[in-house]
Amino acid sequence: METSRYNYYDVLEVSPHCQQHEITTAYERAKATYAGENPAIYTIFSEHEARELLKLVEEAYQVLGNKTLRSLYDEKVSQVQVKPEDLTYENLKSASKAVVPDLNKKAPSKPEFQPDPEMENLIKKSQDWTGALLKQVREYKKYSLERLSEITKISAYYIHSIEKNDPKNLPASVFVRGYVGQIAKVLGLDEKKVCESYMRSFKSSGN
Repeated sequence: METSRYNYYDVLEVSPHCQQHEITTAYERAKATYAGENPAIYTIFSEHEARELLKLVEEAYQVLGNKTLRSLYDEKVSQVQVKPEDLTYENLKSASKAVVPDLNKKAPSKPEFQPDPEMENLIKKSQDWTGALLKQVREYKKYSLERLSEITKISAYYIHSIEKNDPKNLPASVFVRGYVGQIAKVLGLDEKKVCESYMRSFKSSGN
């Protein structure tokens, strides 16, 4: 399947004018639809076709989930002479380096912060991982919401909702657990311990 022949908005079933957080929601929905855990998909597509569709969904999100690439994609789609291969993730990424070079410089994976013995001790001993504590650690380690979103590919809207312990603005628990695990990993925390603690609170909230 040649992904360059497909309109990424059609793949995720969203409008070209939709908000950024709607793209993340649509991506999660599409991923769940074409995943192997959904037996209903095999009544419509073969296993191979489902895998190819899932790859297409991933590429669509790689482009539309990145504001810079999405803007470049929208610009190129509007051009009459655009070639299908120019709309692939890899080619858009390369093109974006020429258009916005400063945004494509490799940023340090770990922002510089001054270790605080008291905070480090709190992190080490904490057993109850709430959204507020995750936010405290994020800010302590000098990660902005936008930077954490860029690294994890999780919408800043969802990260904010996780930190606010706001289940009504979050997707199903299986996605939340994955998000919390990714956040914990970037922040240098024990993923298993953080996920289990956070999800106990999340599930008790009724989600």
